Amino acid sequence: MGRKSLYLLIVGILIAYYIYTPLPDNVEEPWRMMWINAHLKTIQNLATFVELLGLHHFMDSFKVVGSFDEVPPTSDENVTVTETKFNNILVRVYVPKRKSEALRRGLFYIHGGGWCVGSAALSDYDLLSRWTADRLDAVVVSTNYRLAPKYHFPIQFEDVYNALRWFLHKKVLAKYGVNPERIGISGDSAGGNLAAAVTQQVCS
Repeated sequence: MGRKSLYLLIVGILIAYYIYTPLPDNVEEPWRMMWINAHLKTIQNLATFVELLGLHHFMDSFKVVGSFDEVPPTSDENVTVTETKFNNILVRVYVPKRKSEALRRGLFYIHGGGWCVGSAALSDYDLLSRWTADRLDAVVVSTNYRLAPKYHFPIQFEDVYNALRWFLHKKVLAKYGVNPERIGISGDSAGGNLAAAVTQQVCS
């Protein structure tokens, strides 16, 4: 075996070791899961290295990577998408294009990300909001909020609460054709925590 072949073999073994992740036997598409895990692990390692060099905070590096997955507020054949501010907080509003004889339901959605990363503009959240607005025939407001570590708690709560209070104004609900008695507040991960917190605050 030549030297180049030996190097290739060693590199191949190291890559396989890096990518491989033990998974239960009943997991579908295990190699897909391994690639996703390796991708996230690589980002984490790079973010740690950048922080050790003193160039960026660990979470700031994650934000930079995440920003590449953001999409513009583009309307499609089913949903009108606009980007605006509710009480100086940037939000995206998704309104079904089909006509409705009655006032629509409203959904106020809060993205996750450990209060440190995430955005309403991320492609997954954009797709979720479009799907929800179209399937439920509902007006969806997907809100942003300022993120840690630059902004400390309770800034995240205050931003979401202020945006929600703006949305609940009678004039705003009337503008988007939302029934004030049929409004839901939802979120995932850290967004779910904020949803519970602001709901309690609104109801108190």
